[in-house]
Amino acid sequence: MSVQGVLMTLRILSYNILWGGEDRLPLIARVIQLQQPDVVALLEANSRPKAEALSQQLGMSLIFGNANSAFHVAWLSRLPILQTENYRLPVFAKTLLKIEIPWESSSLALFATHLQSGRDQKREDHRAVEMQAILNILQPLGNQPHVLIGDMNALHPTDHTNVAMNPHIEPGEKEEHPQEPPFPRQSIPLLLKAGYVDCYRMLHPTTPGYTYKLPTPGLRLDYIFAPPPLAQRLQACDIVTAGEAVIASDHFPIWAEFG
Repeated sequence: MSVQGVLMTLRILSYNILWGGEDRLPLIARVIQLQQPDVVALLEANSRPKAEALSQQLGMSLIFGNANSAFHVAWLSRLPILQTENYRLPVFAKTLLKIEIPWESSSLALFATHLQSGRDQKREDHRAVEMQAILNILQPLGNQPHVLIGDMNALHPTDHTNVAMNPHIEPGEKEEHPQEPPFPRQSIPLLLKAGYVDCYRMLHPTTPGYTYKLPTPGLRLDYIFAPPPLAQRLQACDIVTAGEAVIASDHFPIWAEFG
């Protein structure tokens, strides 16, 4: 949203659309439309033609980032794009896609990523390496406004899970002791130690905020992180859990609004 040409508020949404959306694009489009975001990070944008069709349906421009696997990353935007960069480093299971958009008298850098999947120690070790590579890219920005968003496939150190009661998560991922989650948790703490603010947890300190795996989610894997100066301008952040979001993907989308 703009006032006299100056962006005063910004709504960002992150959505893992599951295998490129397949035949669910109309559902996905309606879920996004209802949230009225200015920009959308798309994870699992496996099909560029489908991502283009979604962008046309929503009236948003598409920035597509080829990944190191079939699970590409993309941005949709209603705003002018000042700069783009796809950090397709060998260490990334997918990629890290950056766009810059107008933000008041300057610009805001938005980074979307989709980290290594899986809940065992080996995969969490890989995510920690990915996260450190991301931090190496982000930290030179300092307090310059920027956001990291996406499907981190990782657990916050204090989050509880509901995996033991979720029949839709593979048996090997179920927890033996739901009250003391054994899943390794190394990658998200790297961001927190670096000073980044978990936008959802900042506003919802005790709500689980599960985003995966539908239809009975039990893990919070999707995040929006901001450095403290920008986090101070966070007005709202929530998970979309109603309506067609229940059937459009295996993830709920997450959104945040800054102003």
